[in-house]
Amino acid sequence: MEDKKLRQYDFVTALVLILFSIWELLATMQMPMKESYGGVQNSWYVSPALLPLIVGLGILVLGTVLLINSIVTGGAKSFIESIKNSSKMVITEETKRIFTVLLALFSFIFILIPNIDFYLSINMFLLFITVAFYPDVEEYRKKITGQYFIASIVLAVIVFSPLGGIIKGVLKYNLDILVLLYIIYFNINSRILAKKYEIPAKSFRALTLVSIIVPLILCPLFRYFLLVPLPVEGGIIKLMNLLYYTIR
Repeated sequence: MEDKKLRQYDFVTALVLILFSIWELLATMQMPMKESYGGVQNSWYVSPALLPLIVGLGILVLGTVLLINSIVTGGAKSFIESIKNSSKMVITEETKRIFTVLLALFSFIFILIPNIDFYLSINMFLLFITVAFYPDVEEYRKKITGQYFIASIVLAVIVFSPLGGIIKGVLKYNLDILVLLYIIYFNINSRILAKKYEIPAKSFRALTLVSIIVPLILCPLFRYFLLVPLPVEGGIIKLMNLLYYTIR
């Protein structure tokens, strides 16, 4: 990609990151940093606001650095000129890549984290984002993104409609089970689809391991060592609780 276009995308990406971090920090500030339960005062470092606060501040700093760099290197000026000179909107491959990233983030933040077991949420997010980009094959990425987009729409309809309550009423962890089944399907389907584009299967073994191991480290770290309550403690986290307290 031309350096001029890269600087333009840096400028746009920086603005999106800064706006997102500001929104995330404002939402985080509504969480209690200290609170008393039964006469016991909880310290700030066990507040559920700690993790999103760290993440929000980190994104804000990185977005600001990227914004300054894009302005210094002419990305802002180039972007404004391109808007003035463009007569119609053209959807480029780079724009489609941005859509893939935004789809992963929005589904993770607004659909998965508030409704699905935290372990499964991280697993599903990492699996999609790595499988979509790691092979670096555009046609493959577009097919994977399209399938994930449909799955996200279906999941959103379930969790934001009365259907979600009905499913939870039948079995408490039904939504977790559905997501787990989709993760298994996504693993199998992504490998089958990769064969059509001659993508080595060993790549997917590594990606699957990453999506399993990373949340397997993060969840116990925050839940049992930092004592931070996880957003949704569903079936997988409950199994972790059972194992942790049995061993302890």
